Amino acid sequence: MKKILLISLVLISSIFAIADNVKFTARSTSKAGVGQNFQVQYTLNEKPSEIQLGDYSGLKLINGPSISTSSNVQIINGQYSQENTYTYTYIFQASKTGTYTIEGATAKIGSKSYTSNSVNVEIQQDPVQTNNGINNRRNNYDPWADFYNMMGYDNNANAQPKEITNEDLFVRVFVDKTNLFKGEHLIATVKIYSKVDLVGFEDIKLPQFDDFYVEEIETPDRINLVRENYNNDVYNVGLVKKYILYPRISGDLTIESCQIDCQIRQPIQSNGYMSVFGYYETISKSIKSPEIGIKVNQLPQSPESFTGAVGKFSMSVNMSEDTVLVNDAVSIKVSISGNGNFNMIETHSISWPKEFEVYEPVAEQNVKTDASGLNGTKTWEYTIIPRYPGIFKLGKFSFTYFDTNSKQYKTVNSDNISIAVKKDANDTDFGETYNYTQKNLDYISEDDIRFVNYDDLNLKQNYIPLPKKGFFIWMFVLPTLIFIVLVVILRKKIRENANLALVKQRKAGKTSQKRLKKARKFMKQNSKTEFYKEIISALWGYCGYKLEIPVAELTKDNIKDIMISKNVKEDLINNLLEIIDKCEFAHFAPSVAEYELNNIYMEATEIIESLEQTIK
Repeated sequence: MKKILLISLVLISSIFAIADNVKFTARSTSKAGVGQNFQVQYTLNEKPSEIQLGDYSGLKLINGPSISTSSNVQIINGQYSQENTYTYTYIFQASKTGTYTIEGATAKIGSKSYTSNSVNVEIQQDPVQTNNGINNRRNNYDPWADFYNMMGYDNNANAQPKEITNEDLFVRVFVDKTNLFKGEHLIATVKIYSKVDLVGFEDIKLPQFDDFYVEEIETPDRINLVRENYNNDVYNVGLVKKYILYPRISGDLTIESCQIDCQIRQPIQSNGYMSVFGYYETISKSIKSPEIGIKVNQLPQSPESFTGAVGKFSMSVNMSEDTVLVNDAVSIKVSISGNGNFNMIETHSISWPKEFEVYEPVAEQNVKTDASGLNGTKTWEYTIIPRYPGIFKLGKFSFTYFDTNSKQYKTVNSDNISIAVKKDANDTDFGETYNYTQKNLDYISEDDIRFVNYDDLNLKQNYIPLPKKGFFIWMFVLPTLIFIVLVVILRKKIRENANLALVKQRKAGKTSQKRLKKARKFMKQNSKTEFYKEIISALWGYCGYKLEIPVAELTKDNIKDIMISKNVKEDLINNLLEIIDKCEFAHFAPSVAEYELNNIYMEATEIIESLEQTIK
């Protein structure tokens, strides 16, 4: 009994002890396959206020962080110690083979920042059978072992980790309705239900919703679990995603399954009993929701004015001004407001009289997404310019939609629209009044003549016919001359290009210059091997093309003989052969030869330029 009291007092007096030194380490699997998920875990003995990943270029972050906490209590020779461990787990994936480095992460604890070690992962073509390289089992000393042994308890010596069933962990896709009309919205909610210690997710495959227009409702970035009663049982429930769906077609549709690969932490048996502290393992389990059938009914026979709007809407029409001068612009805004499938509402159709010049409308949409659907306003702004004076009564503008509450088509109308157009600022008599209806606009016939001018127009011929102008003949002569010149030039080019040896000889300088540019690039990068390789290729290639020497006969002796026959100075020939020797020696024996790269580059450039001027 005294031993029990002593242990209890030591635990209570030391429960708030904090380690003096911060330990921040990273570990990961050493190998993984292309497209295979692997874990990287960051472990700290102090809780950070924030943690930021280092550079992981070339890798894709699939999920994370999932956070777990464990405590390790030790009593050795009467000395009590406790260490808390905070583990942040991230899931990565690579799409190509190679060795990738994940730089050290940064954690902020108090006012100080700490950096972990970096980890290297080799990505192979085939998947690797691995436990992600991380020992999920925490083989820590259990301070309660002596207590259980002393008290004579075996603590469920034969106990095994509980098997996780579909009642312990599952995912569901809920919809607020399964029978609706085409164009009517439904809400789809993805939730995960858990009775186990859920610590993270490896992969989440959401439904594709191929037969629907999809609008995502904003949800928290992290999945937070809350207590909730489901089927008379209490679960930890997390909201994964929430969507507004609008059926694109009618008939029997299916919402696909949602599949989630979960990480679950379980206590495991250690030394014959289930430990109170620290002994656990992380396992993976894949869960999948059932498919959901949706019946989408075809809309009833629609009137001609219906354009596809389903929901509850209203309409308003506003003009910038109702009295203007001829040729003044007028802005008319037509706004549709309410709740429904705004993404399927087409440009509002309005008929205009021919007395107006009308421009394409500018559409603007201000819609928000929430659990009730799409709510907001869609506006079309028309710019019209009256070309004739008068009072134009345009009638009422109308809009037809299908009301999901009454299951009927409804039409909303604006007030009567009227525009007065004056000839000038002093015009008090607007002239004729024109009455229109949107169903039957009275257009002015193309054969009608309006506002005939009876005054003397004093028309005069103010141009000279084109055939009588001086440059008319040159419009035929010049194209003929240009065509003849082009034919002569092209025929000459064809003859020259037929001689392949001559073409290579003329392009020898340009080819070598391209090689020298690449060599200069490698020189700046201090890549000596590639630099010497490009210099050698430039010099040998130039000699082969310029001197018309086949590759099989391209030797230093042949180069020297041919250059002498072409009256090339002997000093220039010797400089050429000498720099070839230097580059070959440095390329094939880099540990022995050390030359200034810039000098080699300048010498090669000067030699090729000198040969270009000498050999014609």
